[in-house]
Amino acid sequence: MQPSIGLITLNAKFIHTAVSLRYLRNAARRAGYANVWIEEFTIHHPTWKIAAEIQKHRPDILGIGVYIWNRRQCFELVEVLKKQNPYLKIVLGGPEVSFEMLHGDDYTIISGEGEARFVEYLGYAAKNEAPPPDVLERWLVYGGDLPDLHVPYTEEDWPHLKNRYAYVETSRGCPYLCSFCLSALDKTVRYFDDDAVRQQIEDIVKAGVGKVKFVDRTFNLQPRRMRDLMQWLTQFPGVEFHFEVVGDLLNDGMLEFLDTVPPGMFQFEIGIQTATDPVQQTIQRKQNNDNLFATIRQLIAQDRVHVHCDLIFGLPGETYEQMMQSFEEVFALRPHEVQLGFLKFLPGAPVKDQIEKEQYRYLSTPPYEVIANRLVTAEQFSYLKRFTEMFDLFYNSQRFRFTLEHILRDRSPLEVFDRLLAHVEQHTGFHGGISLDRQYLFLAECFDLLDDPVALDLLKLDYLYHQRTFHLPEFMRARLPENGSTKLRTWSGDRKTPLVPFQHEIEVDRWQAHLAPARAPVYYAVAHAPKGAGYFTRPAVHRVEG
Repeated sequence: MQPSIGLITLNAKFIHTAVSLRYLRNAARRAGYANVWIEEFTIHHPTWKIAAEIQKHRPDILGIGVYIWNRRQCFELVEVLKKQNPYLKIVLGGPEVSFEMLHGDDYTIISGEGEARFVEYLGYAAKNEAPPPDVLERWLVYGGDLPDLHVPYTEEDWPHLKNRYAYVETSRGCPYLCSFCLSALDKTVRYFDDDAVRQQIEDIVKAGVGKVKFVDRTFNLQPRRMRDLMQWLTQFPGVEFHFEVVGDLLNDGMLEFLDTVPPGMFQFEIGIQTATDPVQQTIQRKQNNDNLFATIRQLIAQDRVHVHCDLIFGLPGETYEQMMQSFEEVFALRPHEVQLGFLKFLPGAPVKDQIEKEQYRYLSTPPYEVIANRLVTAEQFSYLKRFTEMFDLFYNSQRFRFTLEHILRDRSPLEVFDRLLAHVEQHTGFHGGISLDRQYLFLAECFDLLDDPVALDLLKLDYLYHQRTFHLPEFMRARLPENGSTKLRTWSGDRKTPLVPFQHEIEVDRWQAHLAPARAPVYYAVAHAPKGAGYFTRPAVHRVEG
């Protein structure tokens, strides 16, 4: 009788999918184990409910994927399951147990890529034998027993992928040695079969996937391969594709090609991390900032690829002032998003060698985030956490782009977001959510926009342009032009979109809005497509006479 072999994990959100479970399931089945099943939960499910669902399968062996976002719940789950069924064999894998962890009485650890090692474990379990000590020791060594590469998704996955993210690999490994990253431990880069990857993408798109995230650590290591795949992907309109790329490797030929791709179909995540040269050397990051920044400027000017840049606060040797300078230099590029993260001391990451020298204090549990070091105080890091939240709300949300550009003409970004932080904290105490209408009101109050006709028109345009809405906030309606009405008519094109009077003629060009004074109120309808598609979802701005 075939043993019941389960593979489970707890995703951060329902829309995420656990690609690692599919790799392990398929490896076990190729080895002859037929009764292998997977279950995906989220971190929001109560542990007892997860355990109850698992027990319905009457598992003999259970593999659990442990990550930074689910570590606590996973170990709670292990305790519950073992107390419910002491004979259940549990195997733990994933980044959170691949380093600095030993086998326990209740579980066995498999470090690193697990396909080959998991099948080896199943072989011992089938014979009802315990793996010998030398094998257990080998399984704790990261980077060994590398498996052959096979694509993960099969036909039984199709019904579970619709309207969720699908994660796809075309390669494993990274040649770079950035000390804050676990990929610095990789020894080589290996590639999946191109034909198999393309067939996999065709299948998941047919299954209803709208967002595909390539999880290759450096997708553009082979520029020709990247270009060929991206060209092939353009046959799937309406699907978004996300890549992590090294900006330095985007040469002139690649940039010329990227100027031909469909707007908004692709997103590049470009890790800058810091603009401080000595700090780049400390973290073993090879990066030419002049070339990188020029590349990002060109990508932004082309307006084809959505650009997401990463910065890390708290890197060894970087002062508070240097971090703020890095922020301003990157912000000046105007990427579509700037993710402001904080250094994490991930288990196994080489940056942990800097802890004593830099006098780091950090969380001992996930997310292992920096609290203070010899150059940056805990108070400064606390401020940066609040600053980052405000930056996400007002910049990365992309709801206020026209108005912010107007404000930023005379102010530095540090001043703008610092003032917003102070204003929001004064009025809310920084607790709980802030309604959408109130966000716009806070921006208007903070910079005295309500009595500035240009700024007020930009604020109204932002509100209508950056989210699908059929109304204006009360404070905006109260300041409509005198011969406009606070009860808005609707546009004849759909009988829903409001016709809003502005005091300026408006022309929108990509991320800029150009206003010219009008002698009389000008009416505009900002009409959104029935369903947004791609990273650029820009509505049409219709001028309506009368």
